[in-house]
Amino acid sequence: MLKASYLLKKIYFCAYFNTLFLYFAMKNISLHKTNYTGIIFALLWTTSSIAIKIGIKSASPLTLATIRFLIAGVIMVAFAVFISKQDLPKRSEWKQLLLLGVFNVAIYLGCLFAAIEFVTAGLANLFIAINPILIIIFSSIMLKRKISRREIWGFLICFLGLSIASLPTIKFTQVSLIGILLLIIGRTSYSFASVYYKKINLSISSQSVNAWQALIGGIVLIPFAFLLNKKEIVYDYNLFVSLFWLIFVVSITATLLWLNLVKKDTVNAGKWLFLCPVFGYLLSFIVLGEHITCLEFVGTLFVITGLRIIR
Repeated sequence: MLKASYLLKKIYFCAYFNTLFLYFAMKNISLHKTNYTGIIFALLWTTSSIAIKIGIKSASPLTLATIRFLIAGVIMVAFAVFISKQDLPKRSEWKQLLLLGVFNVAIYLGCLFAAIEFVTAGLANLFIAINPILIIIFSSIMLKRKISRREIWGFLICFLGLSIASLPTIKFTQVSLIGILLLIIGRTSYSFASVYYKKINLSISSQSVNAWQALIGGIVLIPFAFLLNKKEIVYDYNLFVSLFWLIFVVSITATLLWLNLVKKDTVNAGKWLFLCPVFGYLLSFIVLGEHITCLEFVGTLFVITGLRIIR
């Protein structure tokens, strides 16, 4: 187990390096508030796969996912109802929240947690790149949103950049068919739920939506976690650090940022998912000491160029 002082140093350097990267990225893309939100979301969202990898050392994937969402859901619902004094969902909105809980939490993250046992965290992050494409397809069908030529070119350049950057990862990774299938199902469910959230236009705040979907998703996962549990929970450092990060940084903070982005424009929100693999390379370099290859550097330049075109 890594010493606490060593981890603190890693976290400090990670925060420092990424702060510099955020500054230059925002300077190149533009200093609009939405861009701040999008870049910070991408950075936080990227850490999810790494935190899951740490957590499954101490608990089976679905057990970890269930604990995460039940705790996060209870905390957020309690805050929304008792502290923020926000209104409860209307009677007609419970069905919609149930669907969000199933597709945006149970299926999507249940598949991701299960897949992470079969694929690397890096490969899981690379699959985030298919989300913007799926979001475009679902937005065209469900929202009748027209996609501009500029957006199409920008998305294609981003996708090309990630394809270039991912070549070494795919070449030297043992790809599991089960893992790939789980990632595809999960990403499709996530993209559908994002567009569905934009379409239904709930009366409650994004904070309340995040709270209820997390709690509902956690409850839906309980029987699957019970039936598919493969090992006893080990209450150690890995479990507590993983859960803390997944609950407070990813489930509460990053998801809320994502819902706010989606509420404005699903297609534009999707473009920030292209940054997740880029941040994945940076985090691997800082935290794990992995080298950034020339292809990854070139791919990153393509992604930043594509984002500038989309803006």
